[in-house]
Amino acid sequence: MNIRQARLAGILAISGAVFLLSLSDALVKLFSDAVSLGQVLVLRSAVAAVILAIVFRLTGGRGGRFFSANPWVWTRSFSLALMWGSYYAALPFISFSLAAACYYTSPIWMTVLSAILCKAYIGRRGVLAIALGFAGVLVLLRPGPEALSPVMALPLMAGFFYALAAVITYGRCRDVSPLSMAINLNVVLAAAGSAYVAALVLSGAGDDAVFLLAVWPPLEWPEWQLLTGLGVLLAVITAAVALAYQLAPAPVIGLFDNGYLVFALVWGLLLFGDRPGMPDLAGIALIGGGAFLASLAPVGAGKGPKRE
Repeated sequence: MNIRQARLAGILAISGAVFLLSLSDALVKLFSDAVSLGQVLVLRSAVAAVILAIVFRLTGGRGGRFFSANPWVWTRSFSLALMWGSYYAALPFISFSLAAACYYTSPIWMTVLSAILCKAYIGRRGVLAIALGFAGVLVLLRPGPEALSPVMALPLMAGFFYALAAVITYGRCRDVSPLSMAINLNVVLAAAGSAYVAALVLSGAGDDAVFLLAVWPPLEWPEWQLLTGLGVLLAVITAAVALAYQLAPAPVIGLFDNGYLVFALVWGLLLFGDRPGMPDLAGIALIGGGAFLASLAPVGAGKGPKRE
């Protein structure tokens, strides 16, 4: 596969993944009063891991091991676990479109991290991309003693951890099977969710709290269906994202990854009645513009091996 074909395949993979991911995240927010964060992390990831393990078995483990010994794969998985935990913790408290905009500062973070970790050149366009993204965040948050909330830091942190995982994928994990990375990620997510539930139990929390602090609320059949369906989606998403960031540089894929913002606006309007005001739309546009410039900036591919 030449470079152009690899980039096209990566773009198609990430476009499909962000559509499914935005739908999945919107459903988590929609049902956040019926399930807990721990249940989402544990049950959804367990379902996804089982599905991926079956696929791995049926394909004979083609292209890699069931579990990779590469420490960068584990670092990537822990980064994504922190990403999902941070993002989902914020969803019950802020609008879906606003959370998505803060989260999708990730392409700007990718430009910065590519320069730091992969010794890539940013250039003037990259600097402008970072400035636009930062300006967009300021417009969205409109910082002040009354408007600023600690909750707003959570999706911004999620964007950072997602960018870190993306740069690690392209720079250090390009020889690892996407299926193997997806299995590893879902096992780590399920383990992190279990540890989170255990910590809540030890702290004396109960089931009467909201999404973030509830231990394990009783699940009815609709909730079981929801979490199982989310697991199926996650199996596809995690494999597709891993493949996309293996095939092309993180800032390039980050541009199409930014399609999540558009899908988030649509789901926010259809499912939650979110109607962003002009300042919100301006902030989203600035972040989107920064992400676009980040993808065009002359960022090098890093030191990962080439795919032929």
